[in-house]
Amino acid sequence: NAPVGKYVLYPFVIFSTWIHESFHGLAALSIGGKIAWLNIYPDGSGLANTIIPVGLFQRAWVAGAGYQGTAIVGGIMLMFRRTNLGARIGTCGIGLAILLCCIFFVRNAFGLAIMIPIGLLLVAAGWRLPPFWVGELYALLALTTCLNAITSIQVLFFVAEANIGGVVRMSDATTMQSITKIHYWVWASIWMILAFWMTAMGIFITFETKESQSSEELEEFRGTEDHPLALTTEII
Repeated sequence: NAPVGKYVLYPFVIFSTWIHESFHGLAALSIGGKIAWLNIYPDGSGLANTIIPVGLFQRAWVAGAGYQGTAIVGGIMLMFRRTNLGARIGTCGIGLAILLCCIFFVRNAFGLAIMIPIGLLLVAAGWRLPPFWVGELYALLALTTCLNAITSIQVLFFVAEANIGGVVRMSDATTMQSITKIHYWVWASIWMILAFWMTAMGIFITFETKESQSSEELEEFRGTEDHPLALTTEII
């Protein structure tokens, strides 16, 4: 909660918002709709304006995609940190996706001003940084996404509406309630469980793989020491 920490983590909050809104847009595209525009605002909120076919299922599909997509992507990002190549490709790929989104969909000045530098920096970092630092950056992106999925969903239990871009709008959970007649707490709970599950799976799979790799490397090193042709030096 330190002020300096908020400034340092601010780009990652914006990044998580971009993922959330992008999944609303991707959900619209998947059912034959369109993305009119996607805006990111200084307070960390965002809005994806989509055009979709008429129907309750279509509305629910798009409304529920933001939190579900953020949770799933965060977990998958953690899983792909298993190798240096995965972190490098992931960082560059995310940067390129941000830049393409800015070209085709982001239309407000703040969104372009903040997202273009983030996209360029991620591409440059993924391309040029040493493997260790690429892995750390990628892990921070993944963890920020997972934590944002969890903390932002908590708000849904207490907030039914929010001011986004100067307009009061229903939350995604409240929108789901208006479509399905199921209380918004139920939807918030489902998304919360998914966020915790994907975060746990991402951490577990990553740690399990790293431990396996470390064990294999240790066994390989021991095997080299025991090899009859291994060079030994004794200092007297």
